[in-house]
Amino acid sequence: MNGLMVLLIIFGMFFYLLPAVISEIRKTAHGGAILALNALLGWTVLGWLAALLWAITEKSDTTRG
Repeated sequence: MNGLMVLLIIFGMFFYLLPAVISEIRKTAHGGAILALNALLGWTVLGWLAALLWAITEKSDTTRG
């Protein structure tokens, strides 16, 4: 049962930080701000949705490596 609990915690953390992960994959210009919004207000549904929408709709930064 311990292995299942660890797996659920890891999956939950990944899902919680999904907006920041998407922002990093897309290399958006405001990745740090999206991460901050996600980390500070992601526990609220509106904060998480706002971070997700921001990460999805923001254009990719072509100058970022």
